Parts: sequence; structure tokens; C-alpha cells
Amino acid sequence: MKAAKPKNKLTIILMVGAIISGLFFITYGTKTDIEALKGLGHDLIITAGLWLGCMGIVQYLWKKFPWEQKPVPHLILEILLILVYTLIFSSVLYFVEVRFNVFPPLENLLLQAFFTILITFLITSIHECIYFYRQWKYNFSKSIRLERDNIEAKYETLKTQVNPHFLFNSLNSLTTLVDDNKPAVEYIRNLSEFLRYMLSSRDREMVLLRDEIKVLENYISLQRSRFKDNLVIHMDVPENYYHYALPPLVLQMLVENCIKHNIISKDKPLKISIRAEKESIIIENNLQKRNGVISTGQGLRNIAERFRFFTTKEVKITETSSIFKVVIPLVIVEL
Repeated sequence: MKAAKPKNKLTIILMVGAIISGLFFITYGTKTDIEALKGLGHDLIITAGLWLGCMGIVQYLWKKFPWEQKPVPHLILEILLILVYTLIFSSVLYFVEVRFNVFPPLENLLLQAFFTILITFLITSIHECIYFYRQWKYNFSKSIRLERDNIEAKYETLKTQVNPHFLFNSLNSLTTLVDDNKPAVEYIRNLSEFLRYMLSSRDREMVLLRDEIKVLENYISLQRSRFKDNLVIHMDVPENYYHYALPPLVLQMLVENCIKHNIISKDKPLKISIRAEKESIIIENNLQKRNGVISTGQGLRNIAERFRFFTTKEVKITETSSIFKVVIPLVIVEL
């Protein structure tokens, strides 16, 4: 989940610079104009340098270690990086000022360093508040949008919904009618389990990979009954991946996407590979696009959007002249 970036950086820096300048003139108003200008420049440089440095550190940590996912590493790294940056920046500035005789050596360097670090953490607190507010605003608007989409999806489902009990009773009755036809019985059983899973998972946000693999095998069996040897699907997902989670029916939708947009024939069999790799699932197929089938990419965008709600890892899509590959991240959640 990406944090919103704060805007109007220059405006914020100028405002703080003006406050520091005002405090300086109150403090040093009795001194000469040259001393006053030196002090003003000194304060503005410290303010701008610390502000921009802290802002860069906060932005980096919000991106790499979001508070909502990795609060402890975020806090520890933030304190260490800000301390190191403040000490380096202050030391370099002090060396330059003394080297070029801009200011005489400070009488109490430790006291100056203490106040510099204190101001630095004050600036960092302001940055974090800005980021928290913008993240809250972003998540709130996203939740409203997802809730609206969920309501619309449920409404569409309701309009086309078939009574589940009637559906499964009919399939069971059909099984008894073709009891002596084993391929037909197997087809009906796979179809029944697939539909049952669709109905049971439609209101769930995440499901275990174990369950997704099982229903995907049912779906693949149904498609093999249709395309025979023209559809070659190889699946290699070890059981030690089964505890991961992902949004329901994502794997089925990606395999369906491969079948929908590619030629499947005896001369051009479609080959689909489904494998686990580095906490991800990779779905890859040989590319042989159907003529007249135009892909809007909306399905893949919807899948990517569903993942953004649960992880910062992105869905990666690669297309070359010969292959089409989708890499989806796996998530560890409490179900």
C-alpha cells in the first residue's frame, strides 16, 4: 500500500524558515546587520538541511517499511538514520563555518548538538503526522471505493443468482442419470465442486492457497474435457506454500484469461505453466493470440487492485513476442 507523498515542500520550508528568522531577529536584534544576516543564513541553512534530510528519510521508510506492516524496523531505522544524518550534517556545517571563519567556535558544542537533535526530531514528528494524515485519507477513500464496488458486485450477483440448493440437487440428479458414463460423472462432480467453491468464497477477501489449488484442479479438469490434448497445463506448487493466502479465484481467472485470449488447436496447443517461486505464484503461457479478441486489460487491473489492499508487493505482468507471464504475490494472513 503506497503512502501519499506530501506536497508543497518549498512552502513548508519557507514557512519554517520565516518562523526561525523571526525568532532570530528577536534574539539578535541588538547586534549589527552583518551579524544578523550571518545568523539568519545559518538558521535557514540548518532548517532547510534538516527538513529536507528528514523528509527524505521519512519518505524512504514509509515506502520500504510501512508503519502498518513493519512498525518496529521503521521506528528503529528512523531513529538511527536521523541521528546519523543530523550528526553528519551538523559536523560538516560546523567545520565549514569554523574553517572559513563564518562564526567563532561555539562555547558549548554539546548543548548546541542537543538542541539540533531536539529540533530534528520535532521536524520528524511533523513529517510523520503529515504522512499519517495523508495515509489515513488515502485508506479512507480507498475503503469507500472498495465498499461501493463490493455492493455493486453483490447486486450483480443477486440479479443472476441461481438457488444453490436447486443447482446442486439438479447436478446430483444428473449424476445418477449418467451413472454408467464415468467421464460424464467426473465432469459433473468437478463442475459441482467448482460452483460450490465459487458460492462459498464470494464473500471472503482471502483464502488459503491450498483451497485455490484444489478448485483450480477442478477447473483445469473441466477445460481438459473440452480441449483434450490441445491444452497442456503443468502445475508445480509444493505443499509448503499452502499456508499462504490470496484473493479467491485469482488463479482460475488467470488461467481462464490464457484460454480466452489464445489459440488452442492441434497444430498450436496452448501450454500453461503454474509454479511457485519466492513467495509468489507464476502463471505463464506461450503467446498465440486469437484474431478478433481484444483485451482491455481490465481483469488484470482488477486483480492488481485487489492485491494492493493486502500487500505492498505488486502484481507483475510480462509480455514478449512468445510468452505472457503474470507473477502474483502470496500473503500471510490470519484466516
